[in-house]
Amino acid sequence: MNKLQFYPKTVNFLLFFVFLTLTMQQLVAAETFTSPNQPEWRYSVRPGDNLIHFGQRYLINPDDWRVLQKLNKIKNPERMQLGQVLRVPLALVKQVPAPAEVALATGQAGILKTDKSVQAVTIGQQLTAGTELVTGENSKLNIKFADGSIVSMQPNSTMKLDTLSMYSGGGMVDTKLRLQQGKVETEANPAHLQGNQMQIITPTAVAAVRGTKFRVSADDVSIKQETLEGKVGLSAAGEEVAVDKGFGSLSEGGKPPLPPILLLPAPAIEKLATNLDAIPVTFNIPAQDGAVAWLGNVSTDAQFNSIAATSLSKGANLSFNDLPDGKYYLKVRAQDKQGLEGYDAKHEFNLHARPFAPAANAPTQSAIVREANPDFAWTKIEQANAYLFEMSKDVEFREMIDSRQVASNAYKAEKDLQPGRYFWRLASIDGKNQGPYMVANHFTYKAKPNAPDISQLTVKVERNKVFVTTLNPPEGLVYEAILHNEMNLQKSVWSGSGLSGEFSFLLKEYGKQTLVLRLVDGDGVAGSDAVYEFNASPP
Repeated sequence: MNKLQFYPKTVNFLLFFVFLTLTMQQLVAAETFTSPNQPEWRYSVRPGDNLIHFGQRYLINPDDWRVLQKLNKIKNPERMQLGQVLRVPLALVKQVPAPAEVALATGQAGILKTDKSVQAVTIGQQLTAGTELVTGENSKLNIKFADGSIVSMQPNSTMKLDTLSMYSGGGMVDTKLRLQQGKVETEANPAHLQGNQMQIITPTAVAAVRGTKFRVSADDVSIKQETLEGKVGLSAAGEEVAVDKGFGSLSEGGKPPLPPILLLPAPAIEKLATNLDAIPVTFNIPAQDGAVAWLGNVSTDAQFNSIAATSLSKGANLSFNDLPDGKYYLKVRAQDKQGLEGYDAKHEFNLHARPFAPAANAPTQSAIVREANPDFAWTKIEQANAYLFEMSKDVEFREMIDSRQVASNAYKAEKDLQPGRYFWRLASIDGKNQGPYMVANHFTYKAKPNAPDISQLTVKVERNKVFVTTLNPPEGLVYEAILHNEMNLQKSVWSGSGLSGEFSFLLKEYGKQTLVLRLVDGDGVAGSDAVYEFNASPP
């Protein structure tokens, strides 16, 4: 049998060849991973660490410890300085799946199935890569990732969990999310760990996180991004802009992103009302330089996890319809002409609008009332079984004239009023609960003129003309007169208005005459009649 024999020189050559080959591979690998654009893990050396054990524990190929030795210029792989920062290219590090977790779900939020149905989710439920999530109107879904990042899906949004990976035994996390439509608000990498990556990919652009708090909104043709803390890289059409804290950018139609734009500050809403009693709830937002619209959310909790209503207004007023009574929180941010949204302002308020206040029917606002005990009427409220009626001489209702509970939606004043101005208001009562007052109405009571004093009235007939003399009317009043000829059963054969204490008229018929005299005020309201009878004989 022939034997294959190796001589010392041959063995030495083969060993040298192998060593040279490995060395060349390490040099090539080291050169590959020294590029500044390559993502790295920065590892702080701990007691007992050495490169060989590190490679076995963390690297895909344990022998790549040699690459790290070259990259970090370490002479002895079995001895490293305590606290030394080791540069480790992420491409060499082991990866394992890193499930996400449902941290909050309100409203119609859940997993979008292939048949377009929505599967409800529960707090703490684990989500894996490939899961597609959706939120409906006034809904919210918060997802917590392995590095503590929270992505909050806002109403009417759709997002897919594209990549959920964990590096180096949990030391770093790589997250890629696809936002098909809607808006997300993100607090990424709150521990500020080196090497953690998060990308939010939209149909037209990519937002790569380099900091913590930011917002991304997307539709079919555009992406808007606002950085609240840290830094975000926004990429589109092969170009990237770095968007620092306090700035935003957008890409439309697949075009490169705009240069960073300064975000609007939080609106000044410190003076908004805190106790409201009417529906819709309306806030007058102060004007703000650069703002063309305001976006408002109302929530039942200070963290805005349970959205009760949303409003977008291009005017000064933000209105929210049909909110139940209770305690609420308002969050407002301004929007500029590019559609970028600025910083939030928050406001706490209470709503007590039920049972609803009725609306006044009579007397109408600013009416002149002529009856000393006028009739009041108002709309009927379905939830009310009684009403609180109040009338006062002042708008603050300190000088109360009348206050009582009324079972129906009408009331006649029991006491005669004195001439003057009055205010009245109502509140509905539902069992023991009293609702808010309606806005106070006011009216003025002006008594009708009294019947004129005709004790000194005289009538003189000359041929077919009658001359009447009486006391002059009181200041601000005039006389109105009507003549009836009762002999021929003729009514209103003559009438006159705006008369003073002396007036005359022509007779149409002789015989018994009846003169009706009344006082009329400046509003054209006539008082009671005074009747004077006389005979007009033919000449």
